[in-house]
Amino acid sequence: MNKGKIDKLVRYLLNSRKNFNKVDQTDFMPGNETEAYKIQNQVHKLLDMHGDKVIGKKIGCTTKVMQNYLNIDHPCAGTIRNSQCYESESILKFSDFHRVGVECELAIKLCKDVYYSDEPNIKELYDSIYEVIAAIEIVDDRYSDWKKFSANYLISDDFFSAGCVLGSSKIMSNINDLSKLKGIMYINGKEVGNGYGKDILGHPMNAYSWIVSRKDIIGKYIPKG
Repeated sequence: MNKGKIDKLVRYLLNSRKNFNKVDQTDFMPGNETEAYKIQNQVHKLLDMHGDKVIGKKIGCTTKVMQNYLNIDHPCAGTIRNSQCYESESILKFSDFHRVGVECELAIKLCKDVYYSDEPNIKELYDSIYEVIAAIEIVDDRYSDWKKFSANYLISDDFFSAGCVLGSSKIMSNINDLSKLKGIMYINGKEVGNGYGKDILGHPMNAYSWIVSRKDIIGKYIPKG
């Protein structure tokens, strides 16, 4: 895509969010992941002007279940802003979303800045984690028909990201094995799904390492917090 088309898609995605419109424009499709993340970052630079700061990244499509469902064989990242992050027991309006969904997740809080590296050091990544937080990811299918959009297009629009709910936390040094952590999803008291840390690309640290190795996503570094 040339600069003109990129700018048009950035404006279109921005206006779709501001006006709560479904995304249905397929005239401009990002040609690759790097282009898609460039568009995503430009959308958020414009959103920065409204004082709602970015507080983190989300990594989607990390389990076989979701990869098979979406027919995408690799992780995809999105951006989370302060206004999209909620405390446990928050009450959200169903009408504030187009087609909302929820997923069990792990969130991490960093005790230091983590700089981009094409070969991240796993020990250094472990040392950068202050605490691990039980979380729910909020996703929103804001598309007329998401199946007609490419993975790169979905990435440019934050890959369904609509926020997160943060629950209880545990200091990283008190956790023996992230891969053995278990999450259970209940709706109205009924268990509807469960999974383990190992379901996340084989180990949660693989997902962390992946995003640290992607300069097109994080830029120079991921800030602490």
